[in-house]
Amino acid sequence: MTRNLCMAAFLLAPIAVWLILPAAASPSPGLSYASDVEALVVKRCAGCHKAEEAKANLVLEEGAGYAQLVGRASTQEPALQLVVPADPSASYLWHKLEFTAEVGKGMPRTLFGSKRLPEKELDLIKRWIEGGALP
Repeated sequence: MTRNLCMAAFLLAPIAVWLILPAAASPSPGLSYASDVEALVVKRCAGCHKAEEAKANLVLEEGAGYAQLVGRASTQEPALQLVVPADPSASYLWHKLEFTAEVGKGMPRTLFGSKRLPEKELDLIKRWIEGGALP
């Protein structure tokens, strides 16, 4: 009897461990532009990047931003794409937000010059790009 209980425990232990693992142990899906990033981009960027007067020919109004950012060359650095999925360091947008772009000023701009985004917002954009810049 003891032997049967030990055998059952041995066979069921992996299942029990799998059932109680926290959800965080499984890979989480990447962030989505529409669900996670667009509101921030509209709030921080669309004032200067609107259809009527699109700075750098970049329209970042609601519904337009994703197609304008992902897989599109920068007008200031044509050799660089604005957003390279999974690679912030190759993304010109990231360099603009980090104030490390070799051409142009940091973003976003204000009436008084450039102003760096709060770390929480930068982190969100970086995680979106790292996660594959999903639509």
